[in-house]
Amino acid sequence: MDELTEADVRKIEQIHSSWIEFEVAGEDHNLMALCADDIELWPPDAQPLLGRAAVSARMAPGNTRIHCIEIIERRIRGSNEVAYLTAGYKTTFSSAEDSTPRQARGTLVSWSLWGRAVVSGTSHPLSVPQ
Repeated sequence: MDELTEADVRKIEQIHSSWIEFEVAGEDHNLMALCADDIELWPPDAQPLLGRAAVSARMAPGNTRIHCIEIIERRIRGSNEVAYLTAGYKTTFSSAEDSTPRQARGTLVSWSLWGRAVVSGTSHPLSVPQ
């Protein structure tokens, strides 16, 4: 397997940045456009969600407002077939019922590069306080 090129890494970084921007802006349709049909969301407070429809339903605009997402120690590695992006996240959010900002932590773990870069798995929580 060939190593990732600098161009591959830059493209993954751009997609990752777009993901964060879309998530903070509440642009769920744009988020799902970045995802493969077999996306998996592993929230810490619920069973894993499999597939675009299930993940989209979980991420649909609701009572949670994301204020910001801090990325800690982003690392990209892989080959010309599979890339792994790992990073720590601290998400600050509030709910319609309680405007007090709270925080959640999570990790995004894998991307696949078959034909185009798509997110194939994530465990980034959207609304679980810690």
